[in-house]
Amino acid sequence: MMKQQTSQANKTTDKQERIILSMKNVTKKFGGIVAVSNFNLDLREGELLGLIGPNGAGKTTVFNLITHVFPVTEGKIEFLGRDITKLSTDKIIRLGIARTFQNIRLFGSMTVEENILTGFHAHLKSNIFSSVAFLPGYQSEEKYFKEKAEELMKDLGIEHLRTFKATALPYGLQRKLEIARALATSPKLLLLDEPAAGMNPDETLELNELILKIRGKYGLTIIVIEHDMKVIMNICERIIVLDHGVTIAEGTPKEIQANPEVIKAYLGAGDEDA
Repeated sequence: MMKQQTSQANKTTDKQERIILSMKNVTKKFGGIVAVSNFNLDLREGELLGLIGPNGAGKTTVFNLITHVFPVTEGKIEFLGRDITKLSTDKIIRLGIARTFQNIRLFGSMTVEENILTGFHAHLKSNIFSSVAFLPGYQSEEKYFKEKAEELMKDLGIEHLRTFKATALPYGLQRKLEIARALATSPKLLLLDEPAAGMNPDETLELNELILKIRGKYGLTIIVIEHDMKVIMNICERIIVLDHGVTIAEGTPKEIQANPEVIKAYLGAGDEDA
């Protein structure tokens, strides 16, 4: 009995300590400008990490490097032990990394349901001929994806809006829709870029609960970029602080709140994020 308990404990520890994303000395230069300098990260599976810093700190650039929107100038990125530094964005999505954006990117003329269904295309097995001919294999996949889309809409609280055009939704609901579409790609790692932007206090509180809910239900590891410190401090277990592309602090919410370097960086905040 004792051996079984010990074995189970070891399995739990192994999972908690498993590194899902590793970034080693990652640097991004735009000409003579260094947007991110020697960034290092070992992200544990199931962790909820906050990435903060003043405007222009390079936070979104880190997301763009992970998803290969920008190529890495120097350094290495591994996801689940695989080198993804030079992989294309579509291959990275298929491996299990999804993201949302500072500026919401939805298909405005599509309905809520149609936007979510586009997220499943990364895992579509049927070919173009099957879809055009409406063969049984395609029909089966379509039915499955619609059922999963329905589940996602319920989880995000937008099932009653399934036939609404994306542009007809208020800002907070568009944010939820973007998260639902990201979840449709079946990610293991979810990157949320300022999800609370434009939300009122009640919507922000609901967002906190939603992020924790989807992490538990879908077994996600999450990195959040956010200027609203109520979001970061309330839900993140660990926080990394960037300033002008350089990591200036890392620790728990309490440690970050008391860090003089962090306070100094925010008092000297700049303009646009890199």
